[in-house]
Amino acid sequence: MNFLLDENLPPNWSSVLVEASRRQFPDAMLGEVGHIRDRFGVSAQDTVWLDALGAEKNWAVLSGDAFRKRQGAERRLIRKHGITVFVLQPSWSSRRYWDKLSQLVLWWPKIVAQANAVEASTFEVPWPSSGRFRQI
Repeated sequence: MNFLLDENLPPNWSSVLVEASRRQFPDAMLGEVGHIRDRFGVSAQDTVWLDALGAEKNWAVLSGDAFRKRQGAERRLIRKHGITVFVLQPSWSSRRYWDKLSQLVLWWPKIVAQANAVEASTFEVPWPSSGRFRQI
């Protein structure tokens, strides 16, 4: 499974996840991990990059928003292409940078495992790493 972090998350977090993941997952579980800016540039339209990922298949998105814009166009593309999405619960936004990054690293193995276990689902990632994903 490949993972893309969206515009609502810092670009350098994808590099942190890549480095932390080295030799920690079987090759079939974790492919490419990148940031939207690296693949599609700054301020890429959600509908454009979702369509591109959908055409490639085998992608999951980690997002800081819930794709509530454009009267549901993003959500329609997510369903159409079967993209799995992990949305950080709104409580993440009030946390400090280092706290968010360390919490994401704690969640990362669970996110990778869940993305490989399901197809075409959207999950909310709660703040405490002892929590459970909530399907939305």
